[in-house]
Amino acid sequence: MSTLRFMRKSIRILLPVMLIALMVLWLSGVFRKGVIAGGKIEVKERSAEGIHSVEVSLTRLPVTMEAVGAIQARCKIAVSPKVTAHIVAMPVRAGQQVKKGDLLVRCDERDIKSRLMQAREAIRRAEAERDLAASDHRRDRGLFEKAVIPRAEFDKTDARLKAAAADVKRLKEAIREAEVMLGYAEIRSPADGTVIDRFAEPGDLAVPGKTLLTLYARDELWLEADVRENDAARLRIGEHYTVEIDARGERMSGPLVEIVPSADSAIRTVAVRIGLPVSSILYPGMFGRLLIPAGEAEYLVIPQDALIYAGQLALPSSIAPGQGFGRYWNR
Repeated sequence: MSTLRFMRKSIRILLPVMLIALMVLWLSGVFRKGVIAGGKIEVKERSAEGIHSVEVSLTRLPVTMEAVGAIQARCKIAVSPKVTAHIVAMPVRAGQQVKKGDLLVRCDERDIKSRLMQAREAIRRAEAERDLAASDHRRDRGLFEKAVIPRAEFDKTDARLKAAAADVKRLKEAIREAEVMLGYAEIRSPADGTVIDRFAEPGDLAVPGKTLLTLYARDELWLEADVRENDAARLRIGEHYTVEIDARGERMSGPLVEIVPSADSAIRTVAVRIGLPVSSILYPGMFGRLLIPAGEAEYLVIPQDALIYAGQLALPSSIAPGQGFGRYWNR
């Protein structure tokens, strides 16, 4: 019994070991046929005869940094009324050019005219009461000086005259105010510009603080760009810098007008504004790039003809004679 038990125990131990050994041999390819034996393959050398070559060298080229931004209007005007009235007419539309003094909005002025007429009628009555009080004042003064009436009665007459005169002055100011408010019934353009958009239509109620339309001075546009902190140190107020407008394929130059003296702590940029020349193809909101000169760097250049492009990759090809060198990489 002891011998049989020993054999069973040995089989239980040896069987897993044999299975693992067989698996290792199979994975190593012992049981597979047609396996290429390891070794070195000789590669035939190709002759460079007949291939055009050029000598390349390190070249110093200018470096330009880019900052993206948007065109903005220096002067953007939001037109809103100073009176509460219904809009009668708005003869301008988005994109329309207006000149200083052109009518933008006309509001219903009947309520203002009615208040103006009431104020004029009220002042006539106040002037009559003032004249009557002045007549009583002259009469009572004479009687008081002759000691016919007491001082208290004369003081009442004097106070009535002063109150009547104050009412006349107050109503005169009310008339001036109504005349000014009547002028606000028509809103005219404060400057030459272009209408961006209108937010109301005839029949709507115009209330103070509600924007009816916006316009901007077309001759005063600038590019507002976010420049990295280290690049902003290279900029100087008054110097001219190049701006690219991708949508129009235009490149123009303008002076640096402003550098906002505060950096964005989230993205570490500084806002700068570049003045743009007068152009009919530019309008607020367009995308633009500011090109910032950043000195020079050393580059290895090869002929442009020696490059092939695969997507955004530039790869060297067989070098053929041609003009123009392309920047390949920098040190």
